[in-house]
Amino acid sequence: MYLFDLLVGLTVFGYASYTLYRFTQKAKSGKCATCELESTCTTTCDATDWDAIIKQALQSDRTK
Repeated sequence: MYLFDLLVGLTVFGYASYTLYRFTQKAKSGKCATCELESTCTTTCDATDWDAIIKQALQSDRTK
């Protein structure tokens, strides 16, 4: 029973370590690397003018 508990514990901590490693590698790559739409995205996240988008969204909310 002790060996089984040890194997389960190593499996859980091993997978958690792998997941944290993968997350940190993606985070180092930038925000587009962690986006689920990266493969189909036609624009770059950094080139987007978020101020203009927010301003346009606020204006459309006022007209409703």
